[in-house]
Amino acid sequence: MYRPLIEGANWALSGLLSILGFSGCESESAATEYGVPYATFTFHGRVTNRAGEPVPDIKIEVNGDEIPVPALTNVAGYYSTQFGHFPVEDFQVIAADIDGAANGSYRNDTLQVKVGPEDYYQKGSGNWDNGSAAKEVNFVLKEKE
Repeated sequence: MYRPLIEGANWALSGLLSILGFSGCESESAATEYGVPYATFTFHGRVTNRAGEPVPDIKIEVNGDEIPVPALTNVAGYYSTQFGHFPVEDFQVIAADIDGAANGSYRNDTLQVKVGPEDYYQKGSGNWDNGSAAKEVNFVLKEKE
């Protein structure tokens, strides 16, 4: 006697749960996204010696070898490098003399650089793209003794 009642209740509950379950999946506000947040960073500046003269052929790296876009200073001592990276605030910018004594011998230098909200010049899409930031980082290198 209870068996038909229980079977009917099971059918009714499973049908109701199926309808509620599928209707919960149809949300237009939740987009499926894959990947990680990123931002585009540009570091630029000038490398000079203590006399204020430009130093060419200095390799500029950001965060060591993590970012594979090193830059070289030109004859006027200017450099620029751009890359996409997880949006963090703290970077290390490294200037390394790689040409030996060709343009003078200089000590390598490392600067800690903070990229804040004020450095973002372009807003991202609001999803994974956080936008674009630029930071000027200048070096005054000391000669090797």
